[in-house]
Order: sequence, then C-alpha cells, then structure tokens
Amino acid sequence: MIESPEIKLNFRLAPITDAPVYLNHRVQPLKIEHNGPFIRNRDGQLVCVQDKEAYLSDDEGKSWQSYTLFSTEQEFSASNSRSLLCTSQGTIILSFVNTANRHFKWRKSANAPTRNSYLYHYIVRSEDGGKSWQEPILLQKGYAAAATTLIELTSGSLIASAQNLDYEQARHYSLSFRSQDDGKSWQASNKLDIGGRGHHAGCYEGTLVELEDRVWFCIRTNRDYFWDAYSYDDGKTWTHTQPGFQASSSPSMLKRLASGRLIMVYNTLYPQGSDHFKRVSGQFSEVEASWHREELSIIHSDDNGKNWSNPVTLARCKDAWLSYPYVFEAQPGVLWITTMQSELRIKQEEKFLISK
Repeated sequence: MIESPEIKLNFRLAPITDAPVYLNHRVQPLKIEHNGPFIRNRDGQLVCVQDKEAYLSDDEGKSWQSYTLFSTEQEFSASNSRSLLCTSQGTIILSFVNTANRHFKWRKSANAPTRNSYLYHYIVRSEDGGKSWQEPILLQKGYAAAATTLIELTSGSLIASAQNLDYEQARHYSLSFRSQDDGKSWQASNKLDIGGRGHHAGCYEGTLVELEDRVWFCIRTNRDYFWDAYSYDDGKTWTHTQPGFQASSSPSMLKRLASGRLIMVYNTLYPQGSDHFKRVSGQFSEVEASWHREELSIIHSDDNGKNWSNPVTLARCKDAWLSYPYVFEAQPGVLWITTMQSELRIKQEEKFLISK
C-alpha cells in the first residue's frame, strides 16, 4: 500500500479527470514549466524538447531559452513519446515519431489497420548542445507510434527502442536500432513478435537498460506482464525472450542511477492492495487487459536486476492516466519523474527508496 500520510495537491491533472492528486509523503511536486524527457548537455545545461522547439536552461529549469528544432520548410513535429540522449562525444540526439505527418484508421469489419496508416520514426542530432539541429534521419516507415528510450552502452554503441505495426497480422512488434558512429547511421535489429490482434495488441513501447553482461529490453504487452528480451551482442539481436514483471498495459521506464542502483517506474497490474481492475478487449486486443494507470509506482534493485523491492506508489489520482514515465537524475540521488499522460511532475530522492 502507499505509505501514509499522503500529500493532497491543490492542482488537477488534465485531461482525464478532475479528481484530486495524492503523493507519497516522501515525494515532492516538481515545479517546472516543461515536461520530460530531460538531459544535460556537455555544458551542464538542461535540455528538453516540445513539438517543434528545443529548450535550454542555465538555472535548473527556472527559465528557458527556445531554439528551432526543424526548419519552417520541414513538415515535422516531435511526438510526446520521444527520447533524448547526450552521447559521450557531446552530441545531443532526439529519437521521435513525426506527428506532423501521420494517418491512422482501423477497419472495424476486419479488425485490422488500413494500408495507408503511417507514422514514421526519425532521429535528429545537435552538435552544439541543442542550439541548432541537423536534418532528420529516417529510421523506419510504417506506423512506428513510439520512441520510448535511447541509451549509450559502455561500448559506445547507441541503442534506440522502436516498434512498428504489422499490417497483415494487425498487431505491433518491437525492435531496436543501433548506431556505432554517434547517431549518424543506424541498423535495425531482429523483430520481436509475441502474437495477438488489435490496435494495441502485440508487444511495443519498450524501455532499455544495460546490465553487466547484456542489454535488457522490457516491453509492454496486454498479457498482465512485461515481455523481457536480452541482447548479448551489443544490441545487434534480441534473444532469451520471456515474461517479466506483472504490469498493466502501460510502458515502464528503466534507469540506472549514478549510484549503480536500477529503478523501474511503471503502472502495476492492479491498484496497491487490490486484485482487480477494469479490463479492455475487443478491437483494442483479443485478450482482456488491465489498463490500470491511476497509480504510478517505483521498484529498485541493488544487485543489477537479480532481486527487486516491492512496489511503492509515488502518486495516485482516480481515473487519471499517470503513465508513460520519464526519469531524469537531476543531481546524484535526486530524481525528476514526469509522465507523458496527465503530465504529472514530481521529485523523489533516491535515499527514500532504501530508508526503513
């Protein structure tokens, strides 16, 4: 159960609900203008993006300077499902799907997408800390929908999580893209497909983290658990797939902290203390799935993912979608956690994860 007492906030989340927001008493509201993901550039400035603009801050988010992401001649807008990385060479890389040019239609009679449904996945680079941006690089066509995570491995390889829509099978599959030249060119991995049918069926919206001897790809499903895949060849291919943690049909975010501790922020299968929640099926999915998003929870591991803590609820709000989390370690041990949906913005200190 969520630790008590709770903090009742004096603001509402949009657009799902007018219900009050309650925070774990060890969590603080994050008073910042923009939403995540956040990174730091090589000069220590905060960097984030929104739609067609990049934003830089010299004062920890109190004020921001905007810079143009795309030229006026380009039909581009970065989706809310995006990821940012500052590489070891100082290059800022944005992975995004282009919501300025998209189309989606699902045929109810066939329970399948139309062939003219599309949403492309791109990469765009900045070599001056986010002030100017190069021409977007196309990663993949099709209906790619989400760009959840972008990481750099100890080898120097960059790995971007990805997904796409199988038009014939009418479901999503996952894959990743790998770069060995600081994001200038990218190569696709093998596809990960677990079956299913429906406009939210299959496996998709995965998050990445590097372990000691492999890379972990933790992927959303409608089967009451995440689907785990592992790479032992620097992100070229994914093998050893298996069911992972119980979870609702929502993505997680994995993060290795400066301390070495691993954390996962996600939506549990059911509300804490309960064993049920309303389920959705039909065109959404051939199986009934929990869409529990009223609570945002966190777990941690001190042994590189071998053992994990019990989930602790960070925030809850009736009928809200506290989901699609981003995690930024603003200072060692200080976590900024924001959500794409409902735009929850909170601050959590790492020491409270392990305090008694």
